[in-house]
Amino acid sequence: MPRPRSKSRDELISSAMGVFWENGFNATSIEDLVVATGVGRGGIYSDFGGKEDLFLACLEAYRTRFADPAIHILRSGTNGLSSIEAYFDFFIALHEKHGMPGPGCFIANTMTELAPHHTEVQRVVNEHSSDLKSAFARSLMQAARTSGERIRKNEISEMAEFLVTSSQGLWSYGKSISDIRILKQFKVTLLELLRFRLRPPTLDRR
Repeated sequence: MPRPRSKSRDELISSAMGVFWENGFNATSIEDLVVATGVGRGGIYSDFGGKEDLFLACLEAYRTRFADPAIHILRSGTNGLSSIEAYFDFFIALHEKHGMPGPGCFIANTMTELAPHHTEVQRVVNEHSSDLKSAFARSLMQAARTSGERIRKNEISEMAEFLVTSSQGLWSYGKSISDIRILKQFKVTLLELLRFRLRPPTLDRR
């Protein structure tokens, strides 16, 4: 099957990303990709060398189109907790648009399927996790300064790591539930916990 002239490399990646995101790497065949992209085997092998290289291109494209904009919400915000809430709202909206059960996070899905066994995938996943942790830490520092609460840097780091783990776990959980309200309530509960930890110091009036 020759590639349609209108089918650009970016369009090919976009079409393939949906298949990999939904099914994972191992459950996706070249034939699945041919059907989804409208590009023949020869075209896929010509551009990417095979399924693995196409998958890596899709993973990097996902970071650019979805993960990085979400992290930008954290990095560009001026109100720490509001930025964290907006980050979760960004992905909840994606799940709501897709319909529940949700698609999960492509990176989180890949983290459990391939990262332990594939050096290049592990690099991409670890870079994303590091960027996300750094962005969460920035928002937490903002929130701490706003509240007047003094928090040690190592505790900020631990809280940021907790948020990374919580977010990745939440998107994975979203793949198995049908009610979007569960994701929304998780966000509310998580923010309540953060507000409690970051509450303004009170004077001891005894």
